[in-house]
Amino acid sequence: MEDNGRYTNILLFDAFEEALSHLIKEDKELFEWPKAKASIAHCFASHLHRELRKVLGLSLDESSRTFLALPQGMKVDIFPRIGSVPIDLLVHDRKNSRPLAVIFYTDYLNKGQMDKLRKLQGLGCNLVLAVAFLPQKDYILIYRSNGSMIDYYHFSKLEGNSSLLMQKELEQKSDALQLSLGIKQKNKRKTKKNPTISPTDQ
Repeated sequence: MEDNGRYTNILLFDAFEEALSHLIKEDKELFEWPKAKASIAHCFASHLHRELRKVLGLSLDESSRTFLALPQGMKVDIFPRIGSVPIDLLVHDRKNSRPLAVIFYTDYLNKGQMDKLRKLQGLGCNLVLAVAFLPQKDYILIYRSNGSMIDYYHFSKLEGNSSLLMQKELEQKSDALQLSLGIKQKNKRKTKKNPTISPTDQ
């Protein structure tokens, strides 16, 4: 990766995956709280910081003065913005170097949300990931912006690891994306001739 030294996409994804596994195992209660996004982001940032130190071969001694530091002045911040684009978690040097950006969702992403991932990549974020937690499922979907493609990863909550599910061109219709993921579409209601409109429909 340019300008980011040791922060390669492989190491970043490894640290991200391990942090996600710790979040699911150690902080699962947060997913039962209403409006818990800030708490989830905070806990995930803590796990990610530790995992980044681990993959970079740094000491994991939390009592050390240097434990909160990362090489090249990198920080793990929650809820920053790049221009007008809000992000839930960003690994950056608070200047121009942005190795990793993460956004959290609770449902499958629509095309507009996936466009946002590509926009962040265009703004200099090297690895851009979105997490769809899907509370009722036994898996999490990870979306990765990859140029004109979106990579889909299936993350097993039980096993704590991910596998590449598929890749799709972002320009494809969202309906086609949903069908390929096995998402059932709601049956459209049959339209009646001369339908009446109730006050609740207005």
